[in-house]
Amino acid sequence: MTGQDTHEFSGLKGRFFAWFLTSPLRKVLEMKMGKPEERITELLGLTGTERVLDFGSGSGFHSLLMAEKLPEGQVVAVDISPEMLDQLRTNAQRRGLADRIEVLQADGLDLPLEDASVDRALSAAVWRHHDDPDQACRELVRALKPGGRAVVSDLAIEANTKAVKGLDGHDVAFGPADMKRIMENAGLTDVTVETVGRWVLGAGTKPAAT
Repeated sequence: MTGQDTHEFSGLKGRFFAWFLTSPLRKVLEMKMGKPEERITELLGLTGTERVLDFGSGSGFHSLLMAEKLPEGQVVAVDISPEMLDQLRTNAQRRGLADRIEVLQADGLDLPLEDASVDRALSAAVWRHHDDPDQACRELVRALKPGGRAVVSDLAIEANTKAVKGLDGHDVAFGPADMKRIMENAGLTDVTVETVGRWVLGAGTKPAAT
């Protein structure tokens, strides 16, 4: 979670969702929404040595999956919710992955990362919560090295239908066309967009430096 989600994922509510999102009960959510993790992994194309940004990591569901595939790499997990990050640290320690995950508490619209400092970037289930997903994508691209790969996933919510509210009740209209536009406007090339269940997945590459 990032930016405006601070108040929505803090305190008791924050602790509950921090636990839920990495608990066995997550499978109930997956039965309704779909399970895009395998395809996300394919799109990232990890070889095991990359430094990977998990932008809006929450309690670390994707961070932990990626860390398992990075024996010589690192995940940089960024989130603004202390409750989420506390749960991430606990989960990483329990699974013996703490040395592969750097945890940073920060607003995702102003990442505490240097330009071109990560090889891959992932943002999952974050953009629909933002009033400014364009800035979120620009920050993600800024941190990505030239030639690096970015993957974004989010629930598809059409503006002209009754939105199925997310867990925090704060969804805005978001769909495949929005995903493609935002990623291309941020400077990513070879952008592809697809759906897995109710999820929309976008992938693109930061152009190599000239």
